[in-house]
Amino acid sequence: MLDSLWVIGLYIVLLCCSIAGGIWYAGRYRKRSRWESSGIENSIVGIFGLIISFTFLQAGNAHRERYAYLHKEANNIDALYRHSREMPDSFRLYTKNMLQEFLRNQLAYERSGDIRFFYNAKEQSDAYWADLVALKKQNDQPAIDKIATYFDQLQDTVSLFAYSNYERTPAFVIFLLIVVSILIGFLVGFMNGVREKVHYMVPLIYFITVSLTMLVISDLNNPRLGLIKPSYYHLQLTLEYIRNN
Repeated sequence: MLDSLWVIGLYIVLLCCSIAGGIWYAGRYRKRSRWESSGIENSIVGIFGLIISFTFLQAGNAHRERYAYLHKEANNIDALYRHSREMPDSFRLYTKNMLQEFLRNQLAYERSGDIRFFYNAKEQSDAYWADLVALKKQNDQPAIDKIATYFDQLQDTVSLFAYSNYERTPAFVIFLLIVVSILIGFLVGFMNGVREKVHYMVPLIYFITVSLTMLVISDLNNPRLGLIKPSYYHLQLTLEYIRNN
């Protein structure tokens, strides 16, 4: 839900129609009787504010979690490459080439979304792990254990980051937010249209604010399609460091 542009466009149209419908109904209501405020309208808007704040917070936390995985991955790669320097030059060069190719495939996957790059990186890491296990059987050095530990942590963070991009705010929460925002839109239109002189400033501000907020929530929920994407600068710096050292 809210993962495609046509759904977002449909929601914006429905929100606009709900506000316009509230103003239209208020005009008809005003001709028949006089509206008396019950005082509960502000409470209803407050409940909507709590719902949208909860959804925004949940989407923002997921975004920060993705950043944490990226930084942890880069730190694990740095540590792995640093400890590989304690090994013979042949193994250090092998590790250097593997990490460079691994990072290039991951960055290509994150930018293009082509799943083949992800599987290529997985095959490289599996081959490296097999060679690392064979080397440990031949020569049990402390450096090998450190490399294995950081490589294991690297695999964990890469998997967690890859699948965190597909985690979403629960669909029922988004559905609740959509329904409530449309109902509040009707209420905002009605409360402004029921007056003798209709003021369009508040409905317009509500429409713009809620539309932009829902767009941001949609982007945070779906980093692969939205405009708000995690920065891969730390991984790029790590790739340059390994390439030049």
